[in-house]
Amino acid sequence: MEKAGKRRWGWGLMLAGFAIFYWMLVCTVIDTCGTNAELYSQLQQGNGLPEAAEITLEEMETIDQQLAQYLSGDAQVLEELPFQSHEKLHMEDVFALFEKLRFARNLLFAAAIVLILSGWLLRREGALRACLWGLVPAVLPLLLFGIWAAVDFGGAFTAFHRALFRNDLWQLDAQTDLLLMLCPEGFFRDFAAVIALRTGMYAMAVPLALAGIRIGRNFV
Repeated sequence: MEKAGKRRWGWGLMLAGFAIFYWMLVCTVIDTCGTNAELYSQLQQGNGLPEAAEITLEEMETIDQQLAQYLSGDAQVLEELPFQSHEKLHMEDVFALFEKLRFARNLLFAAAIVLILSGWLLRREGALRACLWGLVPAVLPLLLFGIWAAVDFGGAFTAFHRALFRNDLWQLDAQTDLLLMLCPEGFFRDFAAVIALRTGMYAMAVPLALAGIRIGRNFV
């Protein structure tokens, strides 16, 4: 392969690798936030809970701990949750999504490392530029969805659930279903904001780290 061809291939591989790496970060943030009982409690208390659900703070925090443990992979915890049968069926669907999410995260991480290293070996430069351009295919769709959610959160929320679930079990009743009482629309809006903020912070840390390495080389 000619030198120019190697450089183009190297650039393309690194660009793809960084884009995939950013999507891996998104999966990681969703997983860590979605299994964080303390975060649940903070967002719930910011949305009028536990009073709105007519339970005590201790009861809410116990349920939060059980939910976090369940979504972390402990399927047996579901039987301990004080939900109705249709709520538990929905939680089984959510559990399956988190399992797929973690599998996808691991697969994306492996693919990103292989592509970035392969590209670097072919090109030996341009990692920072590829890293910055890799943000575009990762951030653009999230940014567009974020704008949609900011304008019409209910519509974005509904479309998101219809895309993820093949049934209507997610359509719970806020008057009778404890799961939805504990996780009202405001909770999900704040949860999405936390995910967006943390993803942005972690994503920007990557080019900043590479820029630091690049600057540091000038002083070595």
